[in-house]
Amino acid sequence: MKLLTLEDYQKAGEHFWNKYWYVATELGTSAKTEDILKVMEALGGVAMKIKEEEEEEEKEKIGPFGFNKKKEESDVES
Repeated sequence: MKLLTLEDYQKAGEHFWNKYWYVATELGTSAKTEDILKVMEALGGVAMKIKEEEEEEEKEKIGPFGFNKKKEESDVES
């Protein structure tokens, strides 16, 4: 098993602490660590869903090409 180094913690901290303090500030000074972490988890789920939707919209803007082209309704024979 590979042990984590101080540098590994520092890299992780760069991502974690900004998010932690953002949520802590939004919740106010009376927020407990447990509450902050729960909100971070929930907010992370929402953020991932939004990011996935944005990426899907971006794919649709590019449009289908090659074998993935959708036929327009006027091209479809009855």
